[in-house]
Amino acid sequence: METLQDFVAATLDAPFDFNVRYSIFYLTCTILIAFGIWKYRGSPGTFTSWLLPKEVYRHRSNLLDIKLFFASRLFSVLGVFGAVFFPTTVAFGLLAQFGGADYAPPETTWMRIAVVTVIVVVVSDFCKYWAHRAHHEWKALWPFHAVHHSADVLTPLTVQRVHPLEPMINALLMTLFVGIAQGLTLYFLVGELSMLTIGGANAAYFLFNTLGSNFRHSHIWISYGRVMEHILISPAQHQIHHSVAVKHHDKNYGSIFAIWDWMFGTLYVPESYEDLTFGVSDAKGQRREQPYETLGAALFKPFVESVENVLAVLRKARGNGQAKADSARMSQGFSLWLDALRAGAALTVLFGHMAHTRFTGGEYQFLREWNVASDAVAVFFVLSGVVIAYAAERDGTLGRYAFNRITRIMSVLVPALMLTLVFDAVGTSADISAYPAPYYHDVSLGEFLWRGLTLTNLWTGTGDWVRLGTNGPIWSLSYEVAFYLIFGAVLFLKGAVRIAVLLTLVLLVGPPALALLPAWWVGVWVWRHASVLTAGHGRSRAWVFAVGSIVALVMMKMSSIPADLEAFTARMLAPHDHHAILVYSNEALWNTVIAVCLALHLVGVRHLADTWPQRTEGGLAKTVRWVAGGSFSLYLVHYPTLHLLDATLPETLPAYNLVLLLLTLSICFGFATLFERPIRQYRAVLLNTWERIAPHLPLTGRRSMS
Repeated sequence: METLQDFVAATLDAPFDFNVRYSIFYLTCTILIAFGIWKYRGSPGTFTSWLLPKEVYRHRSNLLDIKLFFASRLFSVLGVFGAVFFPTTVAFGLLAQFGGADYAPPETTWMRIAVVTVIVVVVSDFCKYWAHRAHHEWKALWPFHAVHHSADVLTPLTVQRVHPLEPMINALLMTLFVGIAQGLTLYFLVGELSMLTIGGANAAYFLFNTLGSNFRHSHIWISYGRVMEHILISPAQHQIHHSVAVKHHDKNYGSIFAIWDWMFGTLYVPESYEDLTFGVSDAKGQRREQPYETLGAALFKPFVESVENVLAVLRKARGNGQAKADSARMSQGFSLWLDALRAGAALTVLFGHMAHTRFTGGEYQFLREWNVASDAVAVFFVLSGVVIAYAAERDGTLGRYAFNRITRIMSVLVPALMLTLVFDAVGTSADISAYPAPYYHDVSLGEFLWRGLTLTNLWTGTGDWVRLGTNGPIWSLSYEVAFYLIFGAVLFLKGAVRIAVLLTLVLLVGPPALALLPAWWVGVWVWRHASVLTAGHGRSRAWVFAVGSIVALVMMKMSSIPADLEAFTARMLAPHDHHAILVYSNEALWNTVIAVCLALHLVGVRHLADTWPQRTEGGLAKTVRWVAGGSFSLYLVHYPTLHLLDATLPETLPAYNLVLLLLTLSICFGFATLFERPIRQYRAVLLNTWERIAPHLPLTGRRSMS
C-alpha cells in the first residue's frame, strides 16, 4: 500500500518537478516559444491544430509513450534509478579523501562556482554523448535503446519512451565521471559542497529546458543554422537522429553540445528543412513495422533481442576467431615448460606456508626467511600473463574470452569458497587457537560470499580489503581477475569506450593490484613480442636469456636488494604505512624484478623450445602436466586445509610433518579431480544446456576452449 501511495504521489508530482522536462513550467515555456514561431512563420490554421496535430497525439505510438511514463514513475518509486545514481556522493568522497586536517579550502567566489558549473555540465554532456553512442553501436545495448527509437511520432513525452535498463546504464556512467569531475573541481576551486555548487549545474539544465528542449521530441522543425549547429544540438538535429533515412543513421548523439559529434565524426548539419520519417529501420533505410506494440513487448522483448544479437556476433566471429587461434599455436616444449613452472610455483607456495611455525614447529623457518611463497606468486603472475595472452588470441572475441575466464575461475573458486567455510567452521570448533588473528578473519557470511564470489576482496577501490576466513591466498586471484578485465578492455575495446572502462577499473581495483600489474603484463609481452629479442641471433642469445636471467635473479635474491627495494617503497610512501597502502604488494618492486628476469628466461626458453624434439608425452611429462592440472586447486585449497589439519591432527602423530603434507596434497588434488580437471566437460554441459533452453539459437561449430 505504501508503494502504491508513493507511486501516485510521484506521478502527481511530476508536472510540478523542475527536474522533469515535461513539467508544467517547461511545457508552458515551450508553448510560449511555439506561439512566437507560429506567428513568425505565418503557419496556416489555428495555433492549437498546428501545435497539437491529431495525427501525432492520437497515434498509437503516443499511447505507448504514456504507458512507459507511468512505468518509469513506478521504477523511480522502487528506487531502481536512484540506487545507481549518486555523483554527489562520489564527489563528497573524493573531497573527503583529498582534504586532510590541514586542508585549507579556497575562497568561494561566484567566478569559481561558474567554472565548477561549466566543468560539470561539459563532463555530464560528454558522458551522455558516449553513453548514447554506446547504446547505438553495442549490439547488446541497442535493443534497449531501440524502444526509444521505435517512436513513430515525437511528442515531449517521448523522452520517457525508454527501457528501464537504459537510464540505469547511463546513471552508472554519470555517477562515476561526473562525480569525479565534481570532486576534483570542488577540491581545487571551491573546497566544499553547498547548495550553490550543487545547484549550479542544475541551473544550467533549468535554462536548457526552459529554452525549448521539448522541441527535440516534436513535429516542429527548429534549426539553429550551420554555424551554431556545430556547437549546440538543435531540435532539428535531434529529430534527424530519429530519422529512418540511411544518411541519418548514427548521427547527432549529443544532448546539449554538438562539439562531441563534430569532434568524433558523427555530426549531421541539415542544409534546409528535411521531411523526416521516424521509427526504426534496417541498414538500407527500410522502415520496420512497429516492434513494440504493447508495454510488455517494450519491457521484455529487448532482453531476447539483446541475447540474439550477442549470439549472432559470436557466430559471425567464430570463423575469424578459429583462423586466428590456428595461427597462435604454442609449441609442446614451451607449453610443458610453463606447466613445470606452474607446478613448481604452486608447490613452493604450499611449502612456504607449511613452514609457518604454527604448522611445522619452525623446522623449515628458512623458507619463511627466504620468502619463497611471495616470490612464487610473482612467478604465477608472469605465467598467467603469458597464458592469458595466448588464450585471448585463440578466443578471438570478447564473448569467448569472458566465457573462458569466468568458467575457468568459477569452476574452482565457488567450491573452494564453500570448502573454506566448512573447514574453518570445523577447525575453529575443534581448536580456535589454531586460527590466530593475522591468518584468520571471521567475516560475516554475506561479506564472505559477496567479496569472495566477485573476487573484489583486495580491490581497495571498493572498500577495505578483506581476508576470507583462512583463505588468504585468494588475494592474488583478486589481483588476477583485475588483470584479466584490464587486458580484455585493452584488447577488445576501442576508442573512448576503452578509456572509460579502463578508468573505471583503475578506480575500482585500487593501488595494491595496480602495483603488480607490470609483473603480470610482462607475461603478456613474452607471448606477443618476445621474438624481437631472439630473432636472427640463433640459439646462443636464447641460452643467454634462459640461463643468465635465472643466475642474475638468484644472485640478487642472495643480496640485500629485495630488502632495499622494500625500504625504498616505504620511504616513497612515508609518512603513510606502505603495508597499509599496498597490503600484499609491499614488495611490488622486487616482484617486478622477478617478473622481468622470468620474462627474459621465458624469451630464451620459447626460442629454444621451437627446436626441441616433440617428446613431451613420457612419464615425466605426464607427471608435470598432472600436477600443473591441479595447481589452481592446490593454490586455493591448501591454506584452509593446513589450518583444519593443524586444529584436528594430534601433535604426537609419528612423522607429523610428512602426514600433514601428504594429507594436504591428497585433499587438494582430490578437489582438483572433482572441480578443476573436468573443466572441458563443465563447459560442454553449460553450452549444451543453453542449446536445450534456446534451441533456436544454437552455438554450433564450437572448438575446445582453454
